[in-house]
Amino acid sequence: MTLSDEIFRALVKDIMSGVAKPGDRLDEPSISRKFNVSRTPIREALRRLSGAGLVEITPRRGVTVAQINVEQLNDMFEALAEFEGLCARLSAVRMTNLEKRRLEILNARNHSRIAEGDTDLVALNNDFHELIYQGSHNVSIASATRNFRQRLAPFRSLQFVPGHTEYSFHQHDAIVVAIMNTDAERACNAMRDHVIGAGLQVIDYFSRASEIAPVKSDRSGAKMPAEPAVHADLGHRK
Repeated sequence: MTLSDEIFRALVKDIMSGVAKPGDRLDEPSISRKFNVSRTPIREALRRLSGAGLVEITPRRGVTVAQINVEQLNDMFEALAEFEGLCARLSAVRMTNLEKRRLEILNARNHSRIAEGDTDLVALNNDFHELIYQGSHNVSIASATRNFRQRLAPFRSLQFVPGHTEYSFHQHDAIVVAIMNTDAERACNAMRDHVIGAGLQVIDYFSRASEIAPVKSDRSGAKMPAEPAVHADLGHRK
């Protein structure tokens, strides 16, 4: 992990936990003193935060913590669910027997590592999804899915909360079974449900944090925030 990675993760943690609140300035000298590093890795970390929509960079105000646009966050998780579902669908019919076996072994190993107290849940989860991207045998679709996933990375870590972590990983079982049985439709649906569930977990967090009480149902029947009370660009509107 580079210095920039460490600073990025630390700042993401501060923003997600509310230590750094919307509107707070993130000035380079203070961050430099805190981490005892030069400004180069700090600037790189801040650019990544800006790309994820977690900070706003303006000429006169500098870098400030952004408000979170719940509606756009919902749109991006919806898009990710479709891309991930497509990867799972293709993997079910295109993965070789060896690739399917590797996925099955990795899934079982992840369960064991969680039971043993492994705390690097994001890495375990990424390893699982990466095998499915590769198994789709479509470079363009896999690349687009990774890009969406990378952009949502800071938010997806919120899905691993006490009481939900085991459930999230057990959802992988249904995906693996469908792929092993070459059931493309079931694999797609299981993956989409899994990603949408993770998205709802994240959106619920920000909805409660922003005191957004009313909810409405989208076209799929999932409960979503009725009106976004916060505004920052996390994706381009359709």
